[in-house]
Amino acid sequence: MATIFSKLVFGLSLTSVMGVYSLTLAPSALAKKSTSSVSSTTTTTSTSTTNTSSVACNVTDVFIGSTSASACKGPFSGNDTGAKGTLLTDLNNGLFDIGAKTTWELLGKSDEQDSFGFEAQNNLSSGTWNLGKALGDGPTTFVISLKTSTAYSTYLFKDIDFSKTGLTGFFNTIGVALDGSGKQGKALSHASIFKATYVKLPDPPKAKVPEPSVAIGLGIVMGRMLISRRRKSN
Repeated sequence: MATIFSKLVFGLSLTSVMGVYSLTLAPSALAKKSTSSVSSTTTTTSTSTTNTSSVACNVTDVFIGSTSASACKGPFSGNDTGAKGTLLTDLNNGLFDIGAKTTWELLGKSDEQDSFGFEAQNNLSSGTWNLGKALGDGPTTFVISLKTSTAYSTYLFKDIDFSKTGLTGFFNTIGVALDGSGKQGKALSHASIFKATYVKLPDPPKAKVPEPSVAIGLGIVMGRMLISRRRKSN
C-alpha cells in the first residue's frame, strides 16, 4: 500500500512540474509569434504604399530644349502603342483639350526607325531624347509618351517652334512608375511621339453679289419698261 501511494505522489509531482514549465514557455512563444506577424504585415503594407501611392506625371518630367511640357496625363496601365495600344484613339477622342479640332498620328518610336529620326535612351530611368529633323514648318503640337514595363504617361507640347527649342530634350520616368527603391522611375521601355494636325474647317458660303455689268443691264431693262408704260398711259 505504501509503495502504491509513493508512485501516485511521484506521478502527481511530475505532472505538476511539466504543467508549470509549459505555462512559463507559453507567453514567450505567443509573444514571438505575435511580433513576427506584425512585422511581416507592416513591411508588406509599407512596400505596397511606396510603389503606388505617389506616382503622378508632372510637366517637368519631359523637356525639349529648356521648354517643359504644356500638360501631362497619366500614368495609365497597359500599352500606349502596338496591337493593344489605346493612346492614339484617346488622343483623337480629346485626351488633351487644345482648343481646336485636330487629328493625331503616330510618327515614331524610340525602339523603331522612322522618317523623323526619333530616338530616346531606352533602358534608363532618365536621359535624353532627340529628333533628326523638325516635325514641320512653324509652330507644331505634339505628344511624347513614356512607357515602362507596367505603365505609360503622356506629355503635351503645344505650338513648339523648333528653331527656338532645338531638336534635343530630356526625360524622366518618375511620373510613370517607381522602381523597387521608390525613389526613381523604372527603366524606359520605349518613348513614342505623336503629332497633331489642325483640321481646317470650310469657309462659310458667301452671298453672291451681282457683277456690275449685270446690274447695269438690269437697270437699262427696267428703264425701258418704265418709259414704255408712260407712253401707253399718255
